[in-house]
Amino acid sequence: MRPLSQRFARNACFGLLGTLLFTSGVLVLLLWSWLFDILIASMLVLKPDSQTFDLWRKPPIPLALDFYFFNWTNPEEINDPSKKPRFVEIGPYRFRELREKVNFIWNQNDTVTYQQLRRWNFDEENSVGRVTDSITTLNAVTMSAAHHIKDWNYFLKRGFSHTLAAVSPDVHIIRTVGELLFDGYDDPLVDIASTFPFLSAGIPSFDKFGWFYTRNNSYTFDGIFNIGTANGDFGQVKSWNYENETKFYSGECAKVHGSAAEFYPRNLERDYIGFFSPDMCRYVKLDYEKDTTIKGINGYKFSAQAGMLDNGTLRPENECYCNGECVPSGMLNVSSCRYGTPAFVSLPHFYGADPIYVNMVEGLHPEKERHETFITLEPKTAAPLEVSVRLQLNIRTLPVDSITLYEEIPEIFFPMLWFEQSVRLPNSLSWGIWIVANANIICPIVGSVMTILGTSLLAYVTGQLVTEAIHQRKQKIHKLYKEEVPLTQSTYDPTMFKRKLSYLDIIYS
Repeated sequence: MRPLSQRFARNACFGLLGTLLFTSGVLVLLLWSWLFDILIASMLVLKPDSQTFDLWRKPPIPLALDFYFFNWTNPEEINDPSKKPRFVEIGPYRFRELREKVNFIWNQNDTVTYQQLRRWNFDEENSVGRVTDSITTLNAVTMSAAHHIKDWNYFLKRGFSHTLAAVSPDVHIIRTVGELLFDGYDDPLVDIASTFPFLSAGIPSFDKFGWFYTRNNSYTFDGIFNIGTANGDFGQVKSWNYENETKFYSGECAKVHGSAAEFYPRNLERDYIGFFSPDMCRYVKLDYEKDTTIKGINGYKFSAQAGMLDNGTLRPENECYCNGECVPSGMLNVSSCRYGTPAFVSLPHFYGADPIYVNMVEGLHPEKERHETFITLEPKTAAPLEVSVRLQLNIRTLPVDSITLYEEIPEIFFPMLWFEQSVRLPNSLSWGIWIVANANIICPIVGSVMTILGTSLLAYVTGQLVTEAIHQRKQKIHKLYKEEVPLTQSTYDPTMFKRKLSYLDIIYS
């Protein structure tokens, strides 16, 4: 048998452990919801020394950005009313994107002001070709300039028509992937736009033209954001470029609000989510579509539906995004946001849009799995489980009187390119999100197990103490008995016999 000191130490340890387990288990059972909210709230706060800030400031995983181009195969038939523009999709051309927030200003009203630096590097291994591949597409520069002066007087337009005939005689151009995206290309109209004031509003004031020209390695292009850092407004955009309204839309559509597309409010409803897009200079709403499961985690899927794509027919509040001219649903007018260029954004291949658009052209085939835009969030924490942002850039072509190149061009929403950025929750983070998402099941189970274990240990220690007490009592009585009744005594003594019986009664009572 172990010495008394060892047994006492063991029982004391078990008793302390049992008490801690029992107390903790009861607290978890009674207070787990409150403790869970405190834990999540403490994590979802932006501070210079918080772990959330480090992950938000510079995501450790580069994002893949895929570009697809619509190669125009029959540009010579553009003036033939019996022919439709025909396209062949080429892509993906993949770029790796690195993001970093810079130039922080921490404000007294629980907000932070910052800019976003983006870098793109071509990933040839995961692309179908090289950035030197040639693409035949619409000459967006001349179309933009013609669109801008379409309502000017005859003489001005005829003068511009002669200029076009000299410097850009074709509706189409052939440029490389790199030139159309980040590198840019020289265009005579871009060079002379500063000389002709009437062209400056229709052509970007850069030395070259490219859809993403000047964006690579830039922290100024996306603008200056101000977002909330505390629980109530965590991740919500308060202002953009120091304004809470944009100059590109009117009424409610001009308001700067919604998420910065990184954090969303907790405890989501099956309704909608919204974010502010600097590329479209507007608030974008995604409607609830369905419940789904990703890596064992239940989530709400929000996708681009009427809330984003309608122009006032189904959602009257969207009419102010039309900029004075509403087109059929599925096409978002971003002309005012893009230097007056007749630019429109849709989902790839006109998915989810009015059939009129896809019927204008040949070669486009909308498919839900390949062309939808959606965000799937875990509803309790609003943690992103899967994100697929897919958008298509289109240029609206219109006939322009007195400009020879565009007098007979048909009215078409001309598809230029589309891009895709898809992210799925990595395995390294999925287990943590799973635990948080299932806290309402896990916490009661853990609390019950802790309570049972604590109760069991306390019962064991109590049993040990009772056994030890009985054992010590026996030893004392046995010692007393031996002192009064020597072992050598052989004579019968009735008085002693009665004492024996009384000792036995005491022992076993």
